[in-house]
Amino acid sequence: MERYPAVSYSPDMGPEFCNGVWTVDCNSWTQFEERMEKFKKYKYLWRGQSCDDPLRPNIYRDSAPDERTIEEHLSRFRKVAQWGDALEQFLEQAKGTPEYEGALSTYYEMVCPKRVDHHDPKEIEEHFIHDIFWAIGQHYGLRTPLLDWTQDPYRALFFAFCSRKEGTGKRVVFGLAEKSRRLLEIGQRPAKRYLELLIDLAFVPKILDSSGSPPVGKEIIRPMFCRIEAQKGIFTRSRARDDVEKVARRCYPNFQKEGDIVFLVKLLLPNGVRHDFLRELERRGITYKTMFPDVYGPDLSGTVSYCNVKLELSS
Repeated sequence: MERYPAVSYSPDMGPEFCNGVWTVDCNSWTQFEERMEKFKKYKYLWRGQSCDDPLRPNIYRDSAPDERTIEEHLSRFRKVAQWGDALEQFLEQAKGTPEYEGALSTYYEMVCPKRVDHHDPKEIEEHFIHDIFWAIGQHYGLRTPLLDWTQDPYRALFFAFCSRKEGTGKRVVFGLAEKSRRLLEIGQRPAKRYLELLIDLAFVPKILDSSGSPPVGKEIIRPMFCRIEAQKGIFTRSRARDDVEKVARRCYPNFQKEGDIVFLVKLLLPNGVRHDFLRELERRGITYKTMFPDVYGPDLSGTVSYCNVKLELSS
């Protein structure tokens, strides 16, 4: 059994492998499925992009806001969001439930490993609540310090191909070894915490479906998380503003004793196969309609985008 829970690179996998990043072309649906076979028994997070942009949160892409500006941005979002008070109330009433406390405990262990540093539990819980608001905002276009990923590579593939674009540039699907979130900036003083924080919001639907669910209207709370559920969404928050690929390459030498670990896989897909891939994804039930469900409210963005893509594919 491998010591590090991730794919180990071997020359038969083909070029190119450098500093923990395996970059490989994927020119057909069959090739994509073959690539995925290598990752089935490991936990990877997946992210699809229409172009080879850096793996950097959108709040840092066009500018470099300081922490105070980012905090003010979040505070403003929490105040103006129509459902903000309802979510605050729901989370307050959810405290003490096994689902909430379990998620908070997992979050605390990731943020504050014993070998690195310790923090006031109340401070950690405050950050936990902040990240829940960030995650919801991320799914509706808010600029945030989070990157959104999915547990399903096929859903990531959908995001790589769902939008039209001009030119012949490559589409990209990234896969990040889940264990890689524990990489530390070795040698830094004081030591950094995790480079990536894994934010898993599956505990909210579990509370909503339980018999002891808080009385705050489920009609208000559930829609906030329906996209995250449909997309099997996972979120990471960088402890550095570098993009994830640079961080993986920089940290790789510290883990070479574990073998040639594929911290990050980078699948490059030609733009010209878009229609073929979208048809295959629809056969798997992955479309705009299912990824952006409209069942909880008047937002028809998912349905409209689904119909537009169907029109494009039929023409």
